[in-house]
Parts: sequence; structure tokens; C-alpha cells
Amino acid sequence: MIVTLIAALAGDRVIGEASGRIPWDHPRDRDHFRARTAGHWLLVGRSTYAEMEGWFGERTPIVLTRDAAFHPFSPAHRLASSVPAALDLARANGVTELFVCGGATVYAASLPHADRIILTRLSLSLQVSEPVHFPDFASDGGWRLQSLEHWPAGEGTSPARLETHVRTGK
Repeated sequence: MIVTLIAALAGDRVIGEASGRIPWDHPRDRDHFRARTAGHWLLVGRSTYAEMEGWFGERTPIVLTRDAAFHPFSPAHRLASSVPAALDLARANGVTELFVCGGATVYAASLPHADRIILTRLSLSLQVSEPVHFPDFASDGGWRLQSLEHWPAGEGTSPARLETHVRTGK
């Protein structure tokens, strides 16, 4: 099974605010996310799950939570108490690619298990009071850039780069 982290981030690896707010709206990235994850299973933290209510459609989320009393929005949505348990659940259900969709703690916990990282790097410099960051995966040297696509600025949106990184030597 391929484990893919997928995220959009602004300068300094900012993926959002501690409040859960994402301080941008980039339609091309949103469309890319929806198309790339359609029909797949997603691993999300409990807060991200709540923020994404209504987004799941034909996607099957696994909610990472230690709260045994937590109830998902749908009986088709799954729960796991750890990243290894989520990976086992996905494998047991024949999942061929699991997308990790955040938040920051889930990205960090999933990074050692990841095979691929898909990033939309937005050309934005933001001033947020409590920024949340994507993990600094590049510092360990175990990744290489596999593909790069430039997205020009659109109506009301900044330019962006779509990067796919793959783990080396895994």
C-alpha cells in the first residue's frame, strides 16, 4: 500500500492556523485535491475530520483519535487510535493508496510511513497569529522531487507549484 501525504502550504510550510482555519482559498488546489483523492481512503485527525465535514463524498475517512467515545458522522467512516492501526485497517480493506490529509500532528506521525508527498506550494506570505506547519521532511535527505508543475496566478489566486516527492531507499 502506498502512503501519500497531501497538503497545501504557504511560505514557511504554513498549512493553517491553530484555530483550524485555513487562511486561503485556492480553487485549483481544491479541485486537484478532490480529483486526486476521489474514491480513496483518507487518514485525518479528529479536528481536520470535523473541519472537512461534507467533503468526503466517495472518500472513506479513517479518523485518528484516542477518544473511545468519539462517533463519526457516518457509520461508513472508520476510527483508529494510531497511525499503525490506521495502516493495518486500510490494508485489511484492500486499500492500495492511503492519503494523509492532516492536521500537522497526523502528518508528523505519518511521515515515517510515507512513500510519497504531494504538495501545493502557494506563493503566499501570511501573517497568522498561531501558524501550524507541515513537517520539515526535506531536512532528512530521504526524499527526491519526482515531478513539478507550475500553476500561474488565476482570478483572485496566487501562483503555485504542485510538487510530488518520493522517498528514496525505502
